[in-house]
Amino acid sequence: KKTEPNYFNGLKRKINEKYGNKVDVLIPNIDVKGTGMNTTSLVKYTQKTVNHANKVYGQVWVVFDKDDYNDEQFDSAIDNCNYNVDWSNPNFELWLLAHFKKVNRYVSKDGVLQELSKEFQRHGLGEYAKNDVNIFDKGISEGKLHTAIKNCEYMEELNKDGQASQRNPMTKVYKIVDGLKEYLE
Repeated sequence: KKTEPNYFNGLKRKINEKYGNKVDVLIPNIDVKGTGMNTTSLVKYTQKTVNHANKVYGQVWVVFDKDDYNDEQFDSAIDNCNYNVDWSNPNFELWLLAHFKKVNRYVSKDGVLQELSKEFQRHGLGEYAKNDVNIFDKGISEGKLHTAIKNCEYMEELNKDGQASQRNPMTKVYKIVDGLKEYLE
């Protein structure tokens, strides 16, 4: 609801500072808890939005977390999406944590948040907050972007088998950023 849009808007802002307004990040206002869109609804929403847009997108990425969704719902959304899917298990914050350290064991979503808060404090970034509008800038400082990509590739090799719902820790957010990092440097 907050972290992902803030992160991707920071990415967009950084690229547009260098290249002008040529990047568009479509971030629907979605409440991912309670009555908000689940993973399957998000995939359908993306299809509808792209089909009815007045522009042609070069790439479409759907980003969502395992969070509290059941395994079947999570795996089905990934399997039935016709776009690039960057999912995280357990949550998006795992991608942020990868900027600071390797994660090589199962971790709960609360565990990720606790470890991320410790890393933020250890690196003098203050408290981690989901609504931090500068989350992207904090993540890319001091070469952390390359560290995060390498740590995510490590996670992917560590958890290369099985359905997405069983692959924890895992985040594929690095694929979007890896594809765009040349525009950031």
